[in-house]
Amino acid sequence: MSRTPLLRRLVFIALLCALFFFSAGSLSAQCPNPGPRSVNDPLNMLVIGDSIMWGQGLKQERKFWWRIKCWLQEKTGRAVNEKIQAHSGASLETVATERALYSSDGEVPSFTPSVNQQVDDALLHYGNGGSVDLVLVNGCINDVDVRNLLNSATKLEPLEEKIKEACGGRMQRLLRRTAAAFPNAHLIVTGYYHLFSDETDHNRFTRMLVKKLTSRSKDDEEMTDKEMRSRLVAISELWYQVSTSSLIDAVSTVNKELSPAARVHFAEIDFYPEHAFAAPETLLWNFKFASTNLSGLRRAIVVVTLGTAAYKPNDQMREMRSRSCKEIYNRMKKKDETKREKEMRESSYLACRYASLGHPNQMGALVYTESIKGQLMGIIESEGWRRTAGNPTATTR
Repeated sequence: MSRTPLLRRLVFIALLCALFFFSAGSLSAQCPNPGPRSVNDPLNMLVIGDSIMWGQGLKQERKFWWRIKCWLQEKTGRAVNEKIQAHSGASLETVATERALYSSDGEVPSFTPSVNQQVDDALLHYGNGGSVDLVLVNGCINDVDVRNLLNSATKLEPLEEKIKEACGGRMQRLLRRTAAAFPNAHLIVTGYYHLFSDETDHNRFTRMLVKKLTSRSKDDEEMTDKEMRSRLVAISELWYQVSTSSLIDAVSTVNKELSPAARVHFAEIDFYPEHAFAAPETLLWNFKFASTNLSGLRRAIVVVTLGTAAYKPNDQMREMRSRSCKEIYNRMKKKDETKREKEMRESSYLACRYASLGHPNQMGALVYTESIKGQLMGIIESEGWRRTAGNPTATTR
């Protein structure tokens, strides 16, 4: 029997609160030490993908890959050496675009290095791909282009085909290549979630996001706010359903090719409608004052008195990311810059500053952590990653 929405909400929030206070509260920038001898027998964990895998807007100790590292050290008694190649904006495959740029700050959105290029860089780092034990990987939303998911004028049929190609065909090629590059590693692929739902608060903050961070042509039909909201929810539902099924199919296809040594796993993310952007119990970064319980009048007063400050994202890396964005896009400014080039640069700069919006916040990252841990439990035992009793320097591997 399925839970009622109210009961489901109460149980889910209670679980997240317990996880937050008992596990997140004890985390620091340093993981618990697994023991001095463990450094001679570490697990190597590679992290590749886009902004979600990077942990957009989160301090390091709140990112889910960091939580996984600490949890693995505790469960296996072995040190975990992480190599983080994931960064904001990464596409699966190289994309020719005027928005492409390089930055040493993973918070700054850039299509490059692509996830395939991240694999190349990782191989150079390790020298021997066989030394990698675990690969956390995601990707495909930037190949679809987030702007298509935020634009209420996006047509559903061509969008569906685009999602299938990116999250299906391109991901399948990436997984096949990654599995070959790291022949001893288990790969865990994480899914995505609904961006908008019927429970998203369609206030001025949400409308600002859609109108400021997306482009609409003069040929696009005029829509009321109600119609725009309905379209965004439909686009988000299509995105979640098709991306999830396509990623599952990609994992299944590659596992069949690897059989009987199938080692690619899918971690589905269970966000409910109330956890979407600007929803009552959102698990995503929002605007600073849109995430409060202020009434309409009080919220309006905040906007009037604070101006643009009310529109700041409420993530943990906002100020540091803003400085990186300003530095990058000021450097890109040309003396003979055309009007279109200036508009593109300023638009990208704005998107960079607001890049955390819609990404998992601390509680959302916990959901990712638990889903990945669920996949890892069996792997730890089957691969002998845990130290054998009575011999702290040996494993059953």
